[in-house]
Amino acid sequence: MRQIITMPKKPLKNFLLVFAIVLSSSHPKSSETSGTRIIGGKQITLAYQGSITTSEGNGLIGVVVYIDTTIGVRYEMTNGISHIAIFYKFSVPYQTVLYNFNTHKSEVVKANGSKDSGQELDLIGTENVSGYSCTHLQHGGGTNEVWDYWMSPNIPGFSKLVNALKRINPGMPALAFNGTIFNSGGLVRWKIYSVDKQSGETINLELHLTSANTKVHLPATTWDVPAK
Repeated sequence: MRQIITMPKKPLKNFLLVFAIVLSSSHPKSSETSGTRIIGGKQITLAYQGSITTSEGNGLIGVVVYIDTTIGVRYEMTNGISHIAIFYKFSVPYQTVLYNFNTHKSEVVKANGSKDSGQELDLIGTENVSGYSCTHLQHGGGTNEVWDYWMSPNIPGFSKLVNALKRINPGMPALAFNGTIFNSGGLVRWKIYSVDKQSGETINLELHLTSANTKVHLPATTWDVPAK
């Protein structure tokens, strides 16, 4: 008998929109952080690499998630051409800031105040991925969308990730993966197939965890949006 898990759907769609922004941006410049305040013991960085293929072409993607359980979360995405980040601070729980390192422009995204009732996830089974014993979950939105997730509680720093997720406002539309999917562990692999019903645009996305580092000492300014 099919086993079902319920999770919210809006964050995932917004994460796809973020990748669309990344792909349409101009050339990147590296980001820098400054400051002397160092926070230790409550931080983790998760790095992912993968590929994305659309009707317009294909390319490589890198995603790094910076987490401090006392400060906030920062998602940073590059594709070799573009560079964008999402900043979220627990001290400002009702907004995220999207920052484009290419254009030096930022956009504030406010919480929408609503909670999605969620969509159903099929529990496919357990698989070994990159040395992790993973739970394979899948959401199929008909013939137009299929999302697959491989989750493992054995990722280093998973407890820190859970602590951070508990502090994220559930009404934030721009934060990805903030849902019950993490009951099965941290993300090891993510695969998406999506077709836009109107335009026919296709997206094939796949990401793999490449490192989980719990021995980091990042300055608090890592979670500050650059002034320029």
